[in-house]
Amino acid sequence: MKSELEKRIFEIVKERSKEGGVIQSELWSILGVDNREGSKAVLSLVRKGLIRREQVVYKGRKTYRLIYSPEVREKLSLKVNLNPVMEIPCFTCRELYRCGLGYYNPYKCNLLSRYISLNAESGGS
Repeated sequence: MKSELEKRIFEIVKERSKEGGVIQSELWSILGVDNREGSKAVLSLVRKGLIRREQVVYKGRKTYRLIYSPEVREKLSLKVNLNPVMEIPCFTCRELYRCGLGYYNPYKCNLLSRYISLNAESGGS
């Protein structure tokens, strides 16, 4: 959480989660902030997955109930090994940007043909 306001909002919503959350318009009066400033901080928390909003009618007006969301999303880390791809001669060829446009052609390339026949003989590894 980047701002002090976000931290305060998160703590209040978390405390009131047992009561079913907190009405967004009531939260502004608890914190003493205006609607624009508070809404910005709430949307930031919603995007981070720390709280969620449910639309409700409260005292005849549409507003949101803010609810603590304990199932925080974890960041996905994906590692990709490019070493096998980098062995293909095309990726290190200085003529790659011209290949297939005339004189340089993958059908007639000695480096590529040698690479394919060596890998075909060794079973692809």
